Amino acid sequence: MWEYFWVLVALGLIGAWTLGVFFLQKRGLLEPRGLHAAGPFIMWKTRRGRDFLDRLSRPNRFWRVFGDASLVIVGLTMAGTTLLLVWEATLVQSPAVRQNPPSPDLLLGLPGINRLIPLGYGIFGLAIAIVLHEFAHGVLARVAKVNIRSLGIILFIFPIGAFVEPEEEEMKVLPRRDRARLYAVGPATNILLAILFAFLFSSMMSSSVTPVHEGVGIIGFSEPDSPARDAGLQPYTIITSFNGAEIRSYAEFVRAKEATVANQVVPVTTYDGTSYAYYDVTLLSDGAGGSLLGIYGIDTSTEYYYPLSNPDRFGGVPNAILTYISLPFAGRAPIQDPAARFYEIQGPLAVLPAEAFWLLANAFYWLFWLNVMLGATNALPAVPLDGGYIFKDGLESLVVRLRRGLAAEARDRVVRNVSYVFALFILALILWQLIGPRI
Repeated sequence: MWEYFWVLVALGLIGAWTLGVFFLQKRGLLEPRGLHAAGPFIMWKTRRGRDFLDRLSRPNRFWRVFGDASLVIVGLTMAGTTLLLVWEATLVQSPAVRQNPPSPDLLLGLPGINRLIPLGYGIFGLAIAIVLHEFAHGVLARVAKVNIRSLGIILFIFPIGAFVEPEEEEMKVLPRRDRARLYAVGPATNILLAILFAFLFSSMMSSSVTPVHEGVGIIGFSEPDSPARDAGLQPYTIITSFNGAEIRSYAEFVRAKEATVANQVVPVTTYDGTSYAYYDVTLLSDGAGGSLLGIYGIDTSTEYYYPLSNPDRFGGVPNAILTYISLPFAGRAPIQDPAARFYEIQGPLAVLPAEAFWLLANAFYWLFWLNVMLGATNALPAVPLDGGYIFKDGLESLVVRLRRGLAAEARDRVVRNVSYVFALFILALILWQLIGPRI
């Protein structure tokens, strides 16, 4: 029951908030205060801040160049993310995925819904990502001389984002290139911020964090049987040797264990940060023809946090990048107890309390992760995402060049239909990740 306590609390808060919003809207108490309900969300709209956007947008040449660069960034991100979805679609019926199909909440990058995203880091990171995303849209709108109707924040119990509301009619009559810049700058800003925060996080980890010892850290023991626990091995120690083989990584540990059989007595050496301990462990059968040690372990290497420094270890640059993005799925982000016990903080940042150091490092990683997720998602060629509108404008430009004599009504119909097909294709790829492993 207790494991569901906080889930019930969260559901209770969401329910109470939704009922409260409905009640306030029915009583007419929101509009006079500049608040507008959109389902369970409250939008606070204001005209303040427009002068600041005007001042910031004055170096027009800089922002136009940035807008053009954003088109390149979003184009590459659009292609890369779409190809990644196609590649993932080919894997969903593999035995590994069918045995452990993704749950729906893992496809939503929302704190409190996606269980992999810590609530605190998630709200903080997503709020910053959305605010800067919308802020960039606002600046490019003013560069293109589009008036801003309102700015504001979005509330759902907590402030979860922001928005800039340009005049839609003025957007429609913009030249295609100006409109594409305006759409592209939001996700491009997120991608650039993701690169910045990835650099900060990886720099912290590479310069300030070292493992207590190379090897496999013992996080816990399996139930009900654990030969390691029965032999006296202690949690939060590091296996440095197994059956006479030196252990420097989890891959080496797996290879060494695969060379053993059930009922074999193997020597195991562990390190607790100050001294080594030696054990003889009688392995059991794992029920699948292999041997069972009975631990939950983690590779203590810090290279997972800066994999591009040694991409060969991860199978090349693309796999190194995917490993970095997938740290939450591997249980490596956020870095917290007990995993943090296997690392030492060194260098100038060692003056910080350990709690403050890990708070800062984790904040950098989640700012990277949520920015890259928001940027990559918005770059997809699916209306109503930013990438969808860029794709639609680009498609219209292509049709105009290839079919010069085509009537405007026929051209709009072709562009609209092709855009809808791509949007449905992207949606199908995402849903296939849920449906494919289950059929």
